[in-house]
Amino acid sequence: MGKAQPFVHLKPANLVLKSFNKQNASSSAPLTAPLNAKGTSSPMLRVNLNKFPSFIGHCTSRVNRRVNEDTYSINMLKLPASGQEMQCLRNKNIKDKKSYWDNELPLKKSVLNLSVFDGHGSDRISKLLAKELHHEIAGTLPSREAFFDLLRKYKDVVGGKYWSKLYTKREAYFHRFIANCNTKQEQVLFENDKSGSRMIFDTWGNIIDKNSLLTENERLRLFTAYLNFDFKHCCDASNVPEAEKVDNRPVGGSTASSVFITPYHEDDSYDETFLANPESLLKLIVTQVGDTKIVLCDKNGIAHSLTKIHHPTSSRESRRLGTSFQTDSFGDTRFLDNFANTRSFGDSIGKQDGLSCEPDIYSYLIGSTRSLPHSEISKLQFGGDECFVCLITDGVSDLMSDQELVDLITSTVNLRGFKTASPQFVSEEVVRFVAAIGGQQADNATCLVLRLPNWGNWPCIDRTGAIREEKLLSASSGSERSNV
Repeated sequence: MGKAQPFVHLKPANLVLKSFNKQNASSSAPLTAPLNAKGTSSPMLRVNLNKFPSFIGHCTSRVNRRVNEDTYSINMLKLPASGQEMQCLRNKNIKDKKSYWDNELPLKKSVLNLSVFDGHGSDRISKLLAKELHHEIAGTLPSREAFFDLLRKYKDVVGGKYWSKLYTKREAYFHRFIANCNTKQEQVLFENDKSGSRMIFDTWGNIIDKNSLLTENERLRLFTAYLNFDFKHCCDASNVPEAEKVDNRPVGGSTASSVFITPYHEDDSYDETFLANPESLLKLIVTQVGDTKIVLCDKNGIAHSLTKIHHPTSSRESRRLGTSFQTDSFGDTRFLDNFANTRSFGDSIGKQDGLSCEPDIYSYLIGSTRSLPHSEISKLQFGGDECFVCLITDGVSDLMSDQELVDLITSTVNLRGFKTASPQFVSEEVVRFVAAIGGQQADNATCLVLRLPNWGNWPCIDRTGAIREEKLLSASSGSERSNV
């Protein structure tokens, strides 16, 4: 079966330099290390992804709350090659495909996965997600029949009109959200482009199709893993300790936002070193459940939100749930008079009414444009050569805009220099800033920063410096008044 590991194997720098010196400097062949019988380069360094500050930064704080219910996870997923997986699924001579998939297929493909979870009501669900969700994804064999059986379990065990209707229309649901994925961001970006003029070509004239970055199987794996995790740990009360239940219902819930990064050409993903030295384009897959956010910084230092939050103010969520939402005495719009989000893991009391963990899936083409002709670069969604990706909880996004977040990071690097201001340093700086401007009721804050190939090559422009300074001054003066 697939697996998730919290570490990555990298080739030592002295061996990389030695190999590079042996290669022809004019050669366009990628720099790779020979693979041994186990499929890994030898000798290799084993680097813990949580202790990789020059590439991945992570910081979380309870700020002014009693308990920190935010969690996160950083892992490398190891999966079978897509072609071998498809052969397994199509081969009618294999009676037990799950057993064959678990024990016979070599794990060649590497996918870097970062996730952030914002718990509410309890930290049980967010901690479970950080501990188990990546294993659930890696261990899921995508199967249409298994997915439909899972929807049937929701209908029978969870109950309610929402799941009954979804199961009844399961074929149409599969066609829309998995086979064709009409909710995906690229469909919004390019739905009016029917001429094919947006196709990208590499230097050899090969087509790079940015509109089909995920296969049906890959989307099905994500949907199945998310719903199966939620059913086992959040809906089935028999799997939950009595101390974590009220009126025989599991307590607590959590939002979840994740990124999955792998080289555009699958062969390049067989070597885990793509993380440290990506030579070509990357596939950036984003999943969204709730209101945690993912923000990308392009080569010009401009912030781009990669997700759309699931909030009661969303007209799309109102159509999905077939209901209107209520506004409480504080002016906040709520679902079922209680929930600030319309999708989450857990929250079993709202599961019958559609408070599900069905993920929105977005896919983007990013990374180095070295192999692209100049005329093709403008066709990329963000122009290529992006600088970094941030994953943040609402404790951060409620207090600062996406551009303020990006400018805080870029200006910190410009001021402190590359050696000091690593992704780890700037993620801590973001949380320190939020703690400084947050009031007495400030929420938990979590920030993950993933370095991309163009890290540090943004313009020396701070577009929101005055706004951030004003927030700091206001927070400082408010603190002084409260102490008088």
